[in-house]
This record gives sequence, structure tokens and C-alpha cells, in this order.
Amino acid sequence: MVKSMLNVTYTWDKESISANGSKQVNLLIEWGYGAKRKRKGNLIPKAAGCDLQLQFIPENGVSLLKAEGVRLGFKRSENGDSMFVHCGDVRRGKYRQAILTFSIPAHSSGRHTIGMMEWSWRKPSQEKRTMIRTDQLYIHFTHHLGLLSIPSNPKVEKYIKLNETSPIVKKALRMYEKGEYEQGAFILTRQADELLIRAARSDDMDYLQEAELFLAIRNKWSGTFVSFTAYSSKVFFNKAISLEDVHFTENDTLR
Repeated sequence: MVKSMLNVTYTWDKESISANGSKQVNLLIEWGYGAKRKRKGNLIPKAAGCDLQLQFIPENGVSLLKAEGVRLGFKRSENGDSMFVHCGDVRRGKYRQAILTFSIPAHSSGRHTIGMMEWSWRKPSQEKRTMIRTDQLYIHFTHHLGLLSIPSNPKVEKYIKLNETSPIVKKALRMYEKGEYEQGAFILTRQADELLIRAARSDDMDYLQEAELFLAIRNKWSGTFVSFTAYSSKVFFNKAISLEDVHFTENDTLR
């Protein structure tokens, strides 16, 4: 195994999966270089490595389905026997996270290898890529219903839930832009409600803050889009008013 100053932690959403296999297993990966840096104004941390790349070499039947989080590039090798995740540059003291989703076939009970993780980067001002770390990835298979019923890891579950924010906001925005205000508001409200329930159950303020963000966006957009539509309708679609009749006062109010 190759080890380096690149610190990496792997956390499965489930401690054990069914020995019959699973079509979706999530793995939270956190990586960084050196001690975590406390924020100091707008100073940009010094680069430790460029173009960090994770290559996953799977065991037979295992497949990496997708990678989510930060700005990741994801591709398969030409022969399909490995998958690459491009993780960007590494800066001292700055840590990043991503969720990798796997499809894993059936296996006998016990702890078994899923594949190999190979990390490489380029040193600043150099073109040559260097292997800096390799890790064997394992998971536990079982038929034990008690082990399979253990709740998902809250840290992984939280990251997955909070990572839904961007696509949900984009979906709601498309509804508002099409004039479907109630549907857009419903999408934002439903997500906020789910987050508020999680906040109440876990006493986690991050869920509460995310819920407040969704409600603030809903209130802002509902006011902005509805007001704009009402104004546009009054100016452009009321046949009793021509464009020549429309003018503004010094206070920019329609007369």
C-alpha cells in the first residue's frame, strides 16, 4: 500500500449489506492535506497538488455508478475495467467530500474486497503524475436481518440529503420560469418540511438552516415572479393600454 500526507476517510452508508447484493450502496469519501485549516479572511490556501485523480479498480461484478459532490469529473477507462474520478486541486488544510454510488453483486457472508482505490496527482509546476496513495476497499456481507436493519450512517445520510439542494432549487426555478408558481412553491416547501422533520428528530442545526434557506427562496421567488407577471400583464397584455400610454413617475410607479 502507498500512503501519503493525503488524508482520506471512507464511510459506508450501511455497515453491512445483503449477501444477495445491492444495486445502490453509497460511500462517503473525505480527503484533504495536512491539518484542517481555520478560515482566515480571504487568503487562498497554498496548493499541495494539482489535478487529484481517483482511479477505482473494481472486483468482478462491482460497478461505480456515479460520483456526486464538489466539481467532479467521472469517466470509465476504454476497456471498462476501471473508473476515474477527477477531484480538482488539493490545498493545504482544505478538505472536500464526495459520494460514490456502487452496484455490488452477491457474495458469501463476511468481509470482502470491493476494489482498489488509487490516488494520484501532479505536484505544482510539474507535468508528471505521481501515485500518492492506494487503499483496498472492503464491505461486510450478511444474511442477518438484525444487521441489515441498522439505520444508515447519519453522517452519510446527511451529506446525501444536503447535496440535493442544488438540483431541487433548479427544478423549482424551472417551474417558476414557466409560470407554474404553485408547483414551484410546492417543491421548495416539501423539501423544507422534510429537512425540518430531520432537524427535529436529530437536533441537527444544519438541517434547520437548510430548511430556512428553502423557505427564504420560496418566499422571495413567489413575491418576485408573481409581481413581475402581474406587472407584465398590466403593461403588455391589457388591450386597453398601448405602449404609448405607459409611462412612469419619478418614483418609477406605473400610471
